[in-house]
Amino acid sequence: MTTVDLTPMGDQLVDPADLPWVPQAEGVWFKPLRLSPVSGTWTNLLKVTRRGVISRHRHPFPVEAWVLQGSWRYLEHDWTAGPGSYVYEPAGDVHTLVTEGEDEMVTLFSMHGRIDYLNDTGEVTFTETAQTKLDKYLDYCARHRIAPLPVVA
Repeated sequence: MTTVDLTPMGDQLVDPADLPWVPQAEGVWFKPLRLSPVSGTWTNLLKVTRRGVISRHRHPFPVEAWVLQGSWRYLEHDWTAGPGSYVYEPAGDVHTLVTEGEDEMVTLFSMHGRIDYLNDTGEVTFTETAQTKLDKYLDYCARHRIAPLPVVA
């Protein structure tokens, strides 16, 4: 099994081109730029290549997003975030991510804590954390024989 140094990184330049797109769900991938299991925070690029409802989820902590490519919206709001848009999501927000454009969507997300994915009745089906992201990244790197880059903060 490939190991990665879990010592928090200091100042670090990470070239996203050097990181793999890690599968997260059907038509959804992420690139981990910074993962901090200790603080529970992380920053990643999220890429979505399919159209339609992606997920309904709740953020117990704030989220910040910057759209780099494509567009997305939430069913519960009347706006669409496109290239260059900055989105702030307050703690406690519950919404349903939808992509509808022809282009794939790529957004930089900075997560200030876990995400709870919900089913149609509002029950939590999965909780995503900095640790689960790190585990997915390390597993993907091991399976594809890729040396993991230092992304732990």
